[in-house]
Amino acid sequence: MKTLKKYQALIKRTGQIIAFAGAILFATAITLKSGTITNASTVAFCFIIIVLLSAFFGNIIVALTTSVVATLCFDYFYLPPFGTFNITAFSDWISLMAFLLTSFIISRLTASASENMAKANNLDAALIQLKEFGTRLLSISNDQLTLTQIAAEALRIFSLEYCSIHTFGEGKWHHFIGSAASSDIADMIETKLNVHQDHNADLMEIIDENLLGVQYIKINEDSEFQALLAVKTKTLSTNTIGTIACMLGIRIMEIMKKKTH
Repeated sequence: MKTLKKYQALIKRTGQIIAFAGAILFATAITLKSGTITNASTVAFCFIIIVLLSAFFGNIIVALTTSVVATLCFDYFYLPPFGTFNITAFSDWISLMAFLLTSFIISRLTASASENMAKANNLDAALIQLKEFGTRLLSISNDQLTLTQIAAEALRIFSLEYCSIHTFGEGKWHHFIGSAASSDIADMIETKLNVHQDHNADLMEIIDENLLGVQYIKINEDSEFQALLAVKTKTLSTNTIGTIACMLGIRIMEIMKKKTH
């Protein structure tokens, strides 16, 4: 699963690099045809705008690669002697280095700002979802709340692909007491884990944490009850999932204790 995600990310990043490098070449062709209408300063500003866009819509790798392509084109086509990468005038060296340094700094700052904005938006969304989830848990009485209902609410509120709660009692693990899924992945996960149904050790010792992209977080662990939250998501951070597990801990303890009395 991790290999697939890395491969998809690589394809996306490669496509962005090709697109923005192509934009640099296209801008170069247009400005060269413009003749005396454009000059090196105009081209430099045009390239900087493309670098800014690459940092905003891509990441730092895309932006830096675009900066290098822009610098090479700026040197080859707009600094004498034209059509070569040789620079004879000291002032042109200063211009080239200034352009390269400026594009690198802009790339880093823009990419960082874009990443921080995305993290802030994700955090705001997660806080809203956690508030809704907490309110929902508190609104249902203990005698009506079930583990399946908890999993279904988590799946809905946090837009999860899969959510399951595993509990340990009477010397063995009871899997999928509460389970919900938005796709057929539940069957694949449960098939792989069913072989551990009667395992009497710590489940974290036998579960592959990368199993089909599922994350496993301990809900609680005491001498009598243990519980584990299994979640598959593309958006939630590990910290957010850990917070969900903490919120579930008290309610699950209450439900499990009630079942044993």
